[in-house]
Amino acid sequence: MKAGSFYKLGLLLAGTVLVAACSKSPGSADGAPMSDAEATAQGLGKATHFAGQEEGESYTTRAPHNQVYLFSYDDSTLASKYLPSVNAQADYLRTHAGARVMLAGHTDERGSREYNVALGERRANTVADILKMAGVKRQQIRVVSYGKERPAYFGHDAASHAHNRRVEFTYEATR
Repeated sequence: MKAGSFYKLGLLLAGTVLVAACSKSPGSADGAPMSDAEATAQGLGKATHFAGQEEGESYTTRAPHNQVYLFSYDDSTLASKYLPSVNAQADYLRTHAGARVMLAGHTDERGSREYNVALGERRANTVADILKMAGVKRQQIRVVSYGKERPAYFGHDAASHAHNRRVEFTYEATR
């Protein structure tokens, strides 16, 4: 094989990996939150969304149900509007000892990598602390921070930044 062929094969492989890495999960192929039918098909609770939800928010009081909680700029305080949702998930986790969740903290693109990883972790730990105060066992919670490395929106505008400042609450397993 010629060197040019290896280069083309490498570009094709890199493009395939990039497309796979950019796909949204959970949700539809376009990255939108799951519909009730999609959530039910995946074994998640039927959604009950709130009238005040902003575009890109996905939170409900039904459990188990994957959630997305948005945060203000440079802040790790959870907005009070999310508390009914977090408490509903905590009730489910408390009564289902085999259920496990991952809390993934994210930030917008501004700031250094190190600062954003720390901020994402503080955000995820805020949600974890609320769950633990509600009686969820620490072993049921996994906290990770991706900082600015996994944006939900790739724009450089205020709306994209707002959607990237989030904690993704994802059910991983139930025994």
